[in-house]
Amino acid sequence: MVGEDKTVGLPDLAVWPLYGVVLGLLALALMGRFTKAVRRLVVFLLIVVVLYLLVPQLIGEGRALELLRRADYVVLAVAVALEFVALLGYANLFRHILRVLDIRAALATMYTIVLAGLAASHVFGAGGSAGWVVSYNALRKRGVPHGLIFVAVAAQNFFNYIVLWMLFLAAMVWGLLTGQLSPWRYSVALLLIGFFLWLTGYTVYLYDRRTKMRRRVSQIAGLINRFLHERRIEQQHIDEWLDHLFAGMRRMNTHRGAKRLSLTYSCVFWSFDMLCLYLTFIAFGYRIGFSALVLSYVVAYAVGTLTPTPGGLGAVETLLITMFLGFGVPSAEATVVVLSYRFINFWLPVPPGLVGYFFIR
Repeated sequence: MVGEDKTVGLPDLAVWPLYGVVLGLLALALMGRFTKAVRRLVVFLLIVVVLYLLVPQLIGEGRALELLRRADYVVLAVAVALEFVALLGYANLFRHILRVLDIRAALATMYTIVLAGLAASHVFGAGGSAGWVVSYNALRKRGVPHGLIFVAVAAQNFFNYIVLWMLFLAAMVWGLLTGQLSPWRYSVALLLIGFFLWLTGYTVYLYDRRTKMRRRVSQIAGLINRFLHERRIEQQHIDEWLDHLFAGMRRMNTHRGAKRLSLTYSCVFWSFDMLCLYLTFIAFGYRIGFSALVLSYVVAYAVGTLTPTPGGLGAVETLLITMFLGFGVPSAEATVVVLSYRFINFWLPVPPGLVGYFFIR
C-alpha cells in the first residue's frame, strides 16, 4: 500500500448533471413537495443513487473496477456466510430472552421474524421502526403478551449495546497501549472512556432507585416531545414500559445463566458482523488494524443507526468511510470495502426477509 494516493479526487464532468438532479429532488422532498410516502421513497432512492453511482466516481471508476477484478470472491463468500451466522446470534438472543420470559419459540421461527424485521427496516422504516412493527405483530399473532414483547425488545437492545460499548472500550484501550491512536485521539479516547464508565455507573445507580429513574426517563421524554413539537411519549406509556422492564429484569436476575447466555449471543452477533467487515478488507487486499476496525465500526453503528434513514442507510456508510480514511486507509479501498460490506450486511438479508414476511403474516 506504500505510495498509493489516499486523497479523494473529483468525479468526471459527465456526472455533474446527475448531481444537480439528485440535489434538486432532495430539495423538493425536504420542502414537502411530495406526499409523505413518496418523499420517503425519493429520499431512499436518492441515497442509493449517491452511494452506488456517485460515490464510486470520487475514487474513479477505473480504480474501483480494478479492485473488484482483483477481489478474492472466495473470501467474500465466507464473509457472506459469517453475516448470516451473525444474524443467527441475533435471533438466538431474542429467542433466549423470550424463553426467560416463559415464551417458547422455535429457532427457525425467530430467524424468520428477524430476517423479516430487517427487510422491513432496511426498505421501509426510519430508524428501524418498521422492523419492530413486523416483529411485534408476528409475536402478537403467536400469543405473546403485549408487555412481554416490549420487555424482550428492551432487554435485547440492552445486551446488544452493552457488548457494543465493551468492544468500543477494548478497542480504545488497545489503541492506547499499542500507540495506534494519535495524541488528539488519545485525549478523545480518555474522555470517551470516562464518559461511558460514568454512564454505566449512573444507569446502575438509577436502576437501584426506581423513583428517580422514572423521573429521569420522564424528563428525557419531555425533551423529546418538545424537540418534535408534539406529544409522542405519554407518561402512562413510560410507567407501563418501566413496570414491564423491572419485571423482566427480575426474571433475568433470577434465571440461572440468563445474563451470561444473553451476552454470549450478543457477542456472536457483533463479532461475526465485524468479522464479515474484516474479511471484506482481506478480500480486497488490505489488512486493517484491530483498533481502526472496531472504533470505526462502533462509531458508525452507534451514531448511524440513530438517523431517520432506513437501517442507517447513507449515514453508516459515510461514517465508516470517513473513519477509515482518518485511520489512513486509502480512499479507493475504504470506499469499495464499505460499499461491498454494506451490500452483504444491508441488502443481502432483504430478499429472504421479504419471503419470510409472507410466512409470518
